Parts: sequence; structure tokens; C-alpha cells
Amino acid sequence: MLFEPYFWLHIAGLALLPLVWALLAIALAVGIPFPVANLELGLIILLGGMPVWILQILRPWQPFGLAFLQIPPEQLDERQRQILRLVQGTRQPVFNVLGAIAMVILLWQVAHYAPLAIGVAAMLPQWHILGFGAAIVLFFFSNVLFQIPLTLLPALLISEKTVQEIDPHPTVSVRRDFACWGFPLGQLFPPRRLP
Repeated sequence: MLFEPYFWLHIAGLALLPLVWALLAIALAVGIPFPVANLELGLIILLGGMPVWILQILRPWQPFGLAFLQIPPEQLDERQRQILRLVQGTRQPVFNVLGAIAMVILLWQVAHYAPLAIGVAAMLPQWHILGFGAAIVLFFFSNVLFQIPLTLLPALLISEKTVQEIDPHPTVSVRRDFACWGFPLGQLFPPRRLP
């Protein structure tokens, strides 16, 4: 199994999903809902889910970073570029599609039970447009937390020996093949030296 601290950091981010979904339920419970609930959910899916799903299927996030901080391609070491080549070769878009379907089903369930959060939502300003906007942002964030590990999952199952035998991804094409958005960041973890 591949040991890469940044990957495990993304996997650990899955632990935030219950909190994000609880906040999403509270956001949906704020104020008087729009008359057509399905339209509201459709907009949340369109604005909060589709950008993440399309990006992860076509050009996944470069996994070496944290939130809005990214290690620039020029600062990636050889092993990290080998892992990028591995991610590019092993990713399975079907996982991302199934993950997107699961997120839509979960959103539908959370929206169905959102009225149970009215007691907590009553402490917030009762402008539903604010709750709706927060729901879009939270759904986007939950998709980022879920989709990145789905993209990395096949690569995690590869052995360290296999990684050492892979040619590194060319630095010049990292920005073309991966979404490298975010503020530049140095290495969070020391480079891993293998025996």
C-alpha cells in the first residue's frame, strides 16, 4: 500500500463530512423555503456539485496541498511527480460518477430531514437566500472532501516498489493535466526517503 502523507490527509478529511452535512441541514432549514423545493435542490446540485464533478473527471486536483494551498509543480520532488503519474494512470472516473450519484441521493435525504434542524436554524437570521447560499458552498465543500479521495483511492492500493519504477510526471505538464489552483505552499511534510 502506498504511503503518501498528503493522500492520507485527504482521506482523513472524510471525517469532516458529517459536520459539513449537519451544517448543510441547518442551512436548508433557515427561513421560508422557496416554493419549488426541487428547483432549489437542482440549483444546489448545479452550482455546488457539477463544477467539482466535472473537474475531477476531466482534470483532477493536484493532491499535494491542503485546502486552498498547493505545492507549485516546480517544487514537487521526483517521488511526488512519480505519484502524479500513478494517479493519472490509475484514476477511475466511474468512482467519481458513482460518488456524485451518492452525493445527490444524500443531499435529497438531508433536504428531506432539514426541517428537524429548525430549532438550531431559528438562532440565525431568517433570510432563506443566505441559507441557500450557505447550502451551495457546503455542498461544494462536501463534494471536494469526497471526490478527491475517490480519485486517489486506486493509487493508494499500489505498492511502494511500483511507485519507484514509474517515470516521473513531467513538471511542464503538471498544470495541464491537474488543477493546480491555490496559493503556493512549501512542503508540509519532509520528503520520504525509501531504503
